[in-house]
Amino acid sequence: MRRWLGILLLLAVVAAGSWLWGSPYLAVRAMERAAEARDAEALSAYVDYPAVRQSMKSQLRERFASQAGVGGDTALGALVATGLADGLIDAGITPEGIRAIFAAGAVDAARDRPAVLDARKMELRRDSLGRFRLVRGEGQGGALLFALRGIEWKLVGIELPPERD
Repeated sequence: MRRWLGILLLLAVVAAGSWLWGSPYLAVRAMERAAEARDAEALSAYVDYPAVRQSMKSQLRERFASQAGVGGDTALGALVATGLADGLIDAGITPEGIRAIFAAGAVDAARDRPAVLDARKMELRRDSLGRFRLVRGEGQGGALLFALRGIEWKLVGIELPPERD
């Protein structure tokens, strides 16, 4: 009886580990298929829109603040730019905007130009058991950040590429 219990426990651990290893790949592939099929509802099931919007807004605020310096005109310009950026982020981080990232290869190939963020050309890198990111193969540029929410993977952020000097 103890032997069977040990075997069942071992099988449960192997199954959980296999799911934890493979599920990010399955989630990304499911998002790509939903994007190609223009199925906004299926794609939205993998996206935490408030978290993605907040992630981008905080990154832009940091950039504008670092560029603002101490001058009054520059600070005022950064404040206005932040307000405009917030509105653009709210308007752009939508099912259609996310779909463009995951279907970018097909859309941009038809226009004969390279995609800005093409999930097919990105590689999966794990940050921890409950977090991973899709990054460009060279490791340069932005990243799509995912987190485990319950038993599902959700897109929770878009990391902007570093500023160019």
